[in-house]
Amino acid sequence: MKKRMRYAAVVMLSAAIAITGCSNESGQNTEGKADLSKLPEPGDFSNKLTLQLSGSITKGKAEDGSYVQKRLEEQFNIKIVNTKVDTWNADQVNLMVASGDLPDTFAFTTSGKNAQQLYDSGLTRTIPKEMLEKYAPRYMKMLSENPPGPIMNLKKGTDNEYLQLIGQYSHVDGLAWGPTLRLDWLENLGIESPGEMKPVGPSGGREKILFTEGAYTIEELEEILKAFTFNDPDKNGKDDTYGLLPANNNLNWAGTLMGSFGIYRGYNLIENDKLVVTEISQKYKEFLKLMAKWYDMGIIDPEFTTLDEKLGWEKYKQGKIGYYITQPAYIAMDDWAKGRAPQNIVENPDSTAKVLAMAPEIGKDGQQGLGAYLPVTNLADAFYVSKDVTDEELARILQIFDYINHDDEARWTLYGEVGVHSKWEGEPEKSALKVLPEYAQEEGNSGFWAYNFRTYSKERVKWFTSEYTLKLKDEFYAREDIKDKMLIRPYKWDILNETDLQEIAKRYSGQMNTIVDEFRMKAIVGEIDIDKEWDSYVENWMNNGGKETLAELEKAPKVSDLLND
Repeated sequence: MKKRMRYAAVVMLSAAIAITGCSNESGQNTEGKADLSKLPEPGDFSNKLTLQLSGSITKGKAEDGSYVQKRLEEQFNIKIVNTKVDTWNADQVNLMVASGDLPDTFAFTTSGKNAQQLYDSGLTRTIPKEMLEKYAPRYMKMLSENPPGPIMNLKKGTDNEYLQLIGQYSHVDGLAWGPTLRLDWLENLGIESPGEMKPVGPSGGREKILFTEGAYTIEELEEILKAFTFNDPDKNGKDDTYGLLPANNNLNWAGTLMGSFGIYRGYNLIENDKLVVTEISQKYKEFLKLMAKWYDMGIIDPEFTTLDEKLGWEKYKQGKIGYYITQPAYIAMDDWAKGRAPQNIVENPDSTAKVLAMAPEIGKDGQQGLGAYLPVTNLADAFYVSKDVTDEELARILQIFDYINHDDEARWTLYGEVGVHSKWEGEPEKSALKVLPEYAQEEGNSGFWAYNFRTYSKERVKWFTSEYTLKLKDEFYAREDIKDKMLIRPYKWDILNETDLQEIAKRYSGQMNTIVDEFRMKAIVGEIDIDKEWDSYVENWMNNGGKETLAELEKAPKVSDLLND
């Protein structure tokens, strides 16, 4: 009963806030230009302020009087009111948004509203560019170094008012995924590596994972997968192995396979002088035909239709699958990736399995690569300031934000003092930091991450990434020439929110995704003839939002132009 009453309250409050949103679009949420002459100079914290702060890792577990809270309060002469709501919980966030009772700063991990909708609903205020330049210079420098950062998230009709602040995602720089094969199977079958191999690390299972910059062609990979399926690669005398295990809940498994056709899911390209999305392109059609061929050959595990990615990890651990796509941190065996394929096959010290990580497969036209994790630039996420925040409070907030997120001296807000609250996993300054067990890793008695945003410079990435992952990225996955050659980006992208693509997606994405997902599954398992059904599939997609999507996408800027701005 309580759940029903709470749901009803959320619905009524949501309706009320929707009405508020309509009135605000009529001009009630207006802000005058900030008068900087009336605001304190940077570093002048003589006036004590009370601020309710939250960040990206706010799960309602912040303890009053924590180490970070007390240091920030003293440094910036503020009284922090902790946010006791779990901003990762959709129900709690929806209730907070519907009521309008928001903290002064927030970065919801789960929320149904974008920046424009939050502003139109009267829940947030804009952030003047001149205040950012004065009170958050490190942040503005970061934006200027990541085009088109300075012109992202501007309020429509302005060139100096931002709807939100944005994060730097250096941790996803380069190729986020790459293919692997069971190296011990290759050796059992007498198949040579495509290039010189070296172990990822000296011990702990990393010595069993080797890496090569070499790559197989898609034709060579097909022969290997066939051998993995039919030639008893584990020498157990049983017909119990498969080359490839897709997942039924995402397309991570196909990242570099699609890259061998020069495409990536959800992106768009020019084909036959027309703008098309990947899912109706001829290249995607050819990818589907290859997967259907492999399924018909028997080298794709037929159980994939019932297995999501996590269940796939378990089947891989059982030694039944020969090919798996992976992130650098997986093969470097970072702590957070434990249990994931392919590292889970070598985690046991008694395991005799070996893994070969390699460069993406090469397609018939020499195509090779992977879609960029972020389509245009390594900027993402959203940090908001509540509508009730005054200019004086905003000036203080921006200085706190700039310090804790963009001054590396503020590492203590995340890990405390090294040697007191945390220690290096390996070599100091060249390996990940680990919080000591007597302190909470997030919020709690330490206050770590309690007020920080999810933004990571290249230096900060080092604080939570193992030295082995860093080495892999430096030597291959994020090397400049590899990125230039292998990163696939869309032809157009509305990163500046200049079109109505978001509204069109809200209206049609459900049915369009269903059309794509159902066709892909039926195509791979052979329930339909791809060539015969292709035109009607495309027509169905076009008639259920595709025409509107493509027409609006035409209005978006070219990614190449955005990157050159």
